[in-house]
Amino acid sequence: MTPLLWNLVLALLWAAVRGRVDGQSLLTGFVLGFLLLAFLDPNRFPSAYAARTWGFVRLVGRVAWEVVTAALQVARDVITPHIHARPAIFRYEMEARTDAEITLLSLIVTYTPGTLGLEVSEDRKALYVHVMFATDRESFCRRLHEWLEQPLLRVLR
Repeated sequence: MTPLLWNLVLALLWAAVRGRVDGQSLLTGFVLGFLLLAFLDPNRFPSAYAARTWGFVRLVGRVAWEVVTAALQVARDVITPHIHARPAIFRYEMEARTDAEITLLSLIVTYTPGTLGLEVSEDRKALYVHVMFATDRESFCRRLHEWLEQPLLRVLR
């Protein structure tokens, strides 16, 4: 059984022992099960399951931060009389190789206001991205790589 299924079973057991199967009991059981599973691997702390789950939580936080800050930047450009947009199309060399990795990276880029994943190159090594507020290609690619692609790949691999 996978660690996630064990975590769900532990959450259900916690709720059953408490005698209440509600959202609070299930959430508490899930968190306690997660902490237990994080300490169970004798070869590694935190366990691989805990490290991947924590990486996923951090990735979701980073994507949420990007969405909020980009939405504020787009809103500022819309409501102010001056146009701050400097659109550009950048070629981003990806580390992602599988269909799932490429698709999720493209979705994250497209989900962020002000950016749009346009196309994946034929050799599947580059993603063309339309950027509404372009700075320079190097800083955009470095930020995309360090802030989003690397955490995504750590979760998926």
